[in-house]
Amino acid sequence: MGLAGASGGAANVLTGTKLTIAQAALETLLTSGFAGASAREIAAAGSFNQALIFYHFGSIEKLLLAALELVSARRMSAYRARFEQAQTFPELASLARAIYAEDLENGYVTVLGEMVAAGVTNAELGRAVAACLDPWLDMVEDKLRGLVAGSLFESMIPSRDVAFAIIALYLGIDMLGHLEGSHARAESLLDLGVRYAPLISALLPSPRSKGTP
Repeated sequence: MGLAGASGGAANVLTGTKLTIAQAALETLLTSGFAGASAREIAAAGSFNQALIFYHFGSIEKLLLAALELVSARRMSAYRARFEQAQTFPELASLARAIYAEDLENGYVTVLGEMVAAGVTNAELGRAVAACLDPWLDMVEDKLRGLVAGSLFESMIPSRDVAFAIIALYLGIDMLGHLEGSHARAESLLDLGVRYAPLISALLPSPRSKGTP
């Protein structure tokens, strides 16, 4: 079996020993990065025998993918309802600012960044990591389609491409923040989005007017 789907898509329902191992892998990614996420380090973080890693997951890469899917499932569970409730660009911009602060505090984007960086030199791992982003691309694309429906932009904006650009920007500013040792620029950019989102919103029909005869 390849890495894609190696965890069976079940990382969000991990329990017992498998959940303990995946949580230790997350902690190791945050503290030591992908390069430092060895079986020995992960086992030490979770206080279990490293043989359990291979028994339950088969390899370190499959474990780390399961850990990434666990993060994705947790974030989706935490943010989906708020994302669906946001009906305007200002609401979405404010939500993005809040989510960034939460992700920064919990290290979620850092975990993804480590996996993305590792996937650059490992094509199979890279494809598996990219597949973890598909649900987020779908969610952002659906929201964009809904926001521009009934406007002049509906036939002009390639929603999938714009969704890809938004997620790439979100990940990119976090990674650059880590390289600079400061997230001030990222926070300033997100604040700028909050400030100018009403200008974009003014060009679109209001949620109440959509579908009105």
